[in-house]
Amino acid sequence: MERIHTRFFIQLLFVCLMMAGIGCGDVNTTHHPTAGERALASLLPVPQQAKFSADTFLLDDNWHVEATANGEDRPAFESLMEGLGEKKMHLKSLPAGDAASASPVIRLVVKAGSVPIQPTVDTSRTSLEKQAYQLTLDAAGITVTANASQGLYYGVQTLLQLINASGEKVWLPKGEITDWPELNVRMIYWDDAHHLEKMDALKRIIRQAAFYKINAFAIKLEGHFMFKSAPALVEPYALSAEEYQELTDYAKAHYVDVVPYLDAPAHVAFILKHPEYAGLRLYPDNNYQFSVTNPGTEKLLKGMFGDLMDANKGGKMVLFSTDEAYYTGKGGDEIAAAKKLGSNGRLLAKFISTIGDWLHEQGRTVMFWGEFPIAPEDIPAVPAHMVNGVYSKEVAALYQKQGLRQFIYTATQGAEPIFPNYYPSHTKDTVMEDGSDRSSNRVGAMLKEITTAINDKQSTFMGVVIAGWADAGLHPETFWLGYATGTAAGWNYHGATAADLTSRFYNSFYGTSAVDIDTIYRLLSTQAEFFDQSWNWGPSQLRKPILGNSYGILDTAKPAFDQFLPMLPVPAANSLKPAFDWDTANEQRLKLATKFLKENNELQDLLQRNKELQVRHPYNLEVLTSVAALCRQNLEMLLQLQQINGLLKTAAVNAIGDATTAVAMIDSALNVAAAIKTQRDEMLSSLAAVWHKDWQPLVKEANGRTLLLAVDDIKDHQPGRTIDLSYLIYRQLHYPLGKWAGEVSKVRNAYAVKNKLPVRQESLQWETY
Repeated sequence: MERIHTRFFIQLLFVCLMMAGIGCGDVNTTHHPTAGERALASLLPVPQQAKFSADTFLLDDNWHVEATANGEDRPAFESLMEGLGEKKMHLKSLPAGDAASASPVIRLVVKAGSVPIQPTVDTSRTSLEKQAYQLTLDAAGITVTANASQGLYYGVQTLLQLINASGEKVWLPKGEITDWPELNVRMIYWDDAHHLEKMDALKRIIRQAAFYKINAFAIKLEGHFMFKSAPALVEPYALSAEEYQELTDYAKAHYVDVVPYLDAPAHVAFILKHPEYAGLRLYPDNNYQFSVTNPGTEKLLKGMFGDLMDANKGGKMVLFSTDEAYYTGKGGDEIAAAKKLGSNGRLLAKFISTIGDWLHEQGRTVMFWGEFPIAPEDIPAVPAHMVNGVYSKEVAALYQKQGLRQFIYTATQGAEPIFPNYYPSHTKDTVMEDGSDRSSNRVGAMLKEITTAINDKQSTFMGVVIAGWADAGLHPETFWLGYATGTAAGWNYHGATAADLTSRFYNSFYGTSAVDIDTIYRLLSTQAEFFDQSWNWGPSQLRKPILGNSYGILDTAKPAFDQFLPMLPVPAANSLKPAFDWDTANEQRLKLATKFLKENNELQDLLQRNKELQVRHPYNLEVLTSVAALCRQNLEMLLQLQQINGLLKTAAVNAIGDATTAVAMIDSALNVAAAIKTQRDEMLSSLAAVWHKDWQPLVKEANGRTLLLAVDDIKDHQPGRTIDLSYLIYRQLHYPLGKWAGEVSKVRNAYAVKNKLPVRQESLQWETY
């Protein structure tokens, strides 16, 4: 028997790369991977232990599944049957007595104490043992054995990953997997602040998470929940209490805990923008942060958390997001309160404790963010029953001394506007024009954060939480690479590499029939990066100024930043000569646009090829295709502006001597501008059709409710600028091409009249879409 440990998975990756034709120097011998090695290459998370022989066997419709009579085992059984059905395998289920005489058979067995586990990072052994399983694979039968029903469910997910990794005929390796998690909780944060998935989509997301042994789902709804205690906040489309409970129960059947989420005291513009709650502001003219000394703040939060928990019966945790409370103790009554307590951090700790103690009394485990302005000396003021959701080596031991357990927080995305930086083109020292660092390879950075925190041995860890901030404007479907690999490191971090985890995700998510998924993600990463960089940044004349930053409220508000392009020249009267050469001012931009358009062609071809192969998760591919189309429209627009500039120069050359040609050139330039608008509108319509397959409509009014549109006074969230998806073309809508077209038309018509040529009646309604 060949024994494969996780510490040797780097060698396994080398083997898989050699299979794919990726050379590593002069190699005189060729290793042909065994079926066990090929099967392991599609498993995510990576199992703790696996041993396989070189033999394989066929799993086909001659097999049976032993139907479980135990109700607690039912979720694993139903997941298995559903997964087999997706693979178009129609195995019959038989009662235990009949299945005993049938061969071959898949058996699901729960037996306490049957699967021992080795030392783990998390010290909550009982919780981890419940998630352990053993999977035995043989031609005579497949058995999933577990200490508890949760482990049985996870064993089934591993079996389904092995099945999905096969082709039309399912050949499985003979062998055994014994597996358990290092950390009890593997949580993803799902950002629905600016959109809301339909219920069917949310359930699919839960199933997808459970497939990767993710067992906690923190969902940020903001106004997308029907708060009884705060009806003014409820947006046109929102989950009812009944729907939230339905989602909670559905998730529980897949061993996923739906975790209610609320921000406070900061990040609450969605509340404080409403006049009904303006009195709770720390600063009267700023919607970013609550006053923690106002009794109304505590009353409101308890009411909102209470509404969520009442619709989340069976839930275990809540996420009380206390991050970036920059201004605590710096304004209003808080100045005196902080001075009395001794510091701003102590005031924040008191507020956290007040809400946290109440939530704990409701039977919940409360996660919060233990960060600025909480200083080391303030940590003893935080109750030991709470869980710190953000690890920092500098203070980790102090939280441990106080008795608090901790999570390792990391993110699959931060400020990137349309696609995460999975493969950034920039170096470590690169800082973008908007001030953000886009240089980190997301999977590698997450893995480093998790392994470093564990190896520091400064904390009592109970889990990892992987965030993705859709309020930057992305579709959360783009987050799955990070969600699956980050939580996989929370299950098993030993010997993991970013390349290995990424490869496993591609195999398990899209299936082994998919082609060049890595290239797709690389191209999308660099395409999205150029999408963001291809326009200049500058002070905005469109939006109200930003009132503060992490250091404090500004004495003078600073302008928000928007993106701009140099405007096209308007031809001079009579000579039609452009005032300047637009191409010269944009030479590098146009050179890169040409390069990225060629790469976009390759990207589109690969996406279409995988659609034709009918790979797994076709909706995800649709979303990726829509992002590629968004990038493409921007590239084509840049090159069409270049085309317009060339037509204007040609018009000037013909202005004296060939008026007909000169006018025709200007007309062609105006027609190209109209074509840009048509292509932009068609792209947005097509993208919206895809995104709204999952999402509820983004509208101002529906269901008797009206959305109050008001931007955050501190944080710039692109979707917060518009009601609908037009935030994706926000910069284009405000590029004054319509004004330019009007001015050019005036010059053109005056010249035409002078030369006895027809006038042009068309106008460009650029800002409509």
